[in-house]
Amino acid sequence: MPVAVDSYRRFPVPPSLAGVAEHAWVARHDGGRQHAEVLLPDGRGLLQLVRGTAGQLVDPLTGRTTPDADGLRGAWTHAVVARQTGPVARLGVQLHPLGPARLRDGRAAADTWLPVHEVLDADVAASAGDLLAAGDDEGAVAVVLAALAARPRHSGADLDHLEDALRFVDERRGLVRAGDVARDVATSLGELHRWCTHLLGMAPAQYLSAVRFSTFVRESLGAGPVDAGATVATIEWFVEAGYPPREVERFTGLPPVELRRLAEHLAQRIGPPAA
Repeated sequence: MPVAVDSYRRFPVPPSLAGVAEHAWVARHDGGRQHAEVLLPDGRGLLQLVRGTAGQLVDPLTGRTTPDADGLRGAWTHAVVARQTGPVARLGVQLHPLGPARLRDGRAAADTWLPVHEVLDADVAASAGDLLAAGDDEGAVAVVLAALAARPRHSGADLDHLEDALRFVDERRGLVRAGDVARDVATSLGELHRWCTHLLGMAPAQYLSAVRFSTFVRESLGAGPVDAGATVATIEWFVEAGYPPREVERFTGLPPVELRRLAEHLAQRIGPPAA
């Protein structure tokens, strides 16, 4: 069975990046075998630099593929399989859900890949990429985090209120309703929806679903890269356990039919790529 990575290191971010980034990581693949990793729909964005043999990102439901390359990804709402087939090093900065908006003048970017130069100057990206290629993971991460910390960031009352709302959701593993969230931050459902669509690029229900699914998988598989085969096994076990449909959707963010369909399509995508 494919495994997620050959090596993985996680790095903390400085307090100056609170509300922008949550942690950084470096994953390496030696190219000796295929690797299949699931990128979870956790409502977070990602800044990524790739050096080596770029892999593929595969949408498990449609089969659509895109290169796994340098880029800035907005908040994510659906699972994607990352397949690596050659030697490659990837540096990632997991962003706070509102990180892309804070770094991009309040502009939302859900489920979208943007050029890395949206938030990193070309010379900074090149310098960090050279360090990554040379095996200096600490140096590469330090360059990227310093550049993000120095970057001007968007601020405002709406961002602050939504950050409080998202913290409430995360602390409760997504197991709340949009109405509960609105009441906790003393706002209306309409205002909460406006904040989410304008600053996250998704509706509150989409964020809740993403957090629930990510938490469901993480509770079974732990932190770090998520192996695709193990994810399939976790979903199949939960579906076969026979929980009532309402409980399945409450804990995983997806109704049983959609959860089963996702497991089937994930299983189809983790085999060797076509020649």
